[in-house]
Amino acid sequence: MEKSDEEIISLVLDGRKHEYRHLIHRYQRQIYNLMFRYSRSGQDAADLTQDVFLRAFEKLDGFEPGRAFFPWLYTLAVNRANDWSRNCKRRNAHRQELIDNTPERAERCSGQERMLEHREELERLQRGLDLLGNETREILMLRFHHELSVKEVAGIFAISESAVKMRTARGLQLLQSLLAEDK
Repeated sequence: MEKSDEEIISLVLDGRKHEYRHLIHRYQRQIYNLMFRYSRSGQDAADLTQDVFLRAFEKLDGFEPGRAFFPWLYTLAVNRANDWSRNCKRRNAHRQELIDNTPERAERCSGQERMLEHREELERLQRGLDLLGNETREILMLRFHHELSVKEVAGIFAISESAVKMRTARGLQLLQSLLAEDK
């Protein structure tokens, strides 16, 4: 039986530090994907992901029991990504093709033609997302890709739930118009 995040955190705080690897394994892909969206570099994303998990480990004693771990971790990751973005002078120097980060769904598509169509649609969506501001893009990703609640997203960005709803609606409208222009 798999341990809950809270059980793992409790074990780590009780001195069984090796248990932290379960949290890394559980959330590494989501954090890496976030960092890749910011950096557009596989190496930078990997370094930033490692940094986020190290920072989370160091701050684990400040985690409030009873809260969900992923939104707390994601908040740390968004803050780290924003710090990196502000300090990075060559932000766009390492852009890579979205194909390097194609989700598993594309790999499961049958036939090369369908896979190519799916990739093209993902690339189009990524181009649209790239044109949004960082905060708007992350709100949409948290709501629809990571399926977090409005309340959880509000907690991550320290804004009201109504602000999350408004920014989500506006972000979707803008994304829709950007995608229409890209056709």
